[in-house]
Amino acid sequence: MELSEFSAWLNELLTPQFFNDYCNNGLCVEASDQVTKVVTGVDFRDRLIDAAIEEGADCIIVHHPNGFWKGEDRILTGKFGERMRRLMKHGISLYGFHLPLDGHRGIGNNALIAKAMGLNVVQGFMQEGEGTVGVIGEWDSPATQVEFLESANIAFPLGVQNKLFYGSDRIKRVAICSGSGASGMDEALALGCDAFVTGEIKEAVPILVEEAKFNLISAGHYRTEVFGVRALAQKIAENLQISAKFVDLDNPV
Repeated sequence: MELSEFSAWLNELLTPQFFNDYCNNGLCVEASDQVTKVVTGVDFRDRLIDAAIEEGADCIIVHHPNGFWKGEDRILTGKFGERMRRLMKHGISLYGFHLPLDGHRGIGNNALIAKAMGLNVVQGFMQEGEGTVGVIGEWDSPATQVEFLESANIAFPLGVQNKLFYGSDRIKRVAICSGSGASGMDEALALGCDAFVTGEIKEAVPILVEEAKFNLISAGHYRTEVFGVRALAQKIAENLQISAKFVDLDNPV
């Protein structure tokens, strides 16, 4: 497929224009005019480039386009320059999709976490531009804290990192925002949520949860953000008949 056609398909699917984001969303490096094999991953890093070269891929799509965050100078020196040289040498184009892959209702991280936990998505929250990043899901009947934890362990096979249970033992309405999404806790409380699921939390969060008499689970920034890029690889393969593979390079944070 022509790279321009592939870009148009991704932009139509993920609608990056609706999000105020902290990085480029879309094509970051154009190293070939064709896309014949795709590798996806959470983070742009050396080992993902290694995997793409090994797979014979000519395209990488990541959730975290490290080196292309707003405020980074993007001067082609040091490690960043080395990565750019490797992409160009091997004809591997690079795309990054950050908030669009968190908020997408079909293949986004948060909608898929809700699905894995058996929750029905009822609305979005945490608006960034015209789009919302997080989702709120509900069970048909309330779950206990034990059942809430069990559902999280199903969604995250490597287990959760923090379980902070200071709220009700009847949990029906759950806010979900992957990565470092706990900044949405106040909004979740205002929307009547009983619990929050996120990835990475700051030191002050346990205090906020305790004082709000709330429930929160964190499962790791990386481990809450494998869902979108994994599903995107599957969708590319199914819809475009282009070989696509998700490469899991676990990060415990």
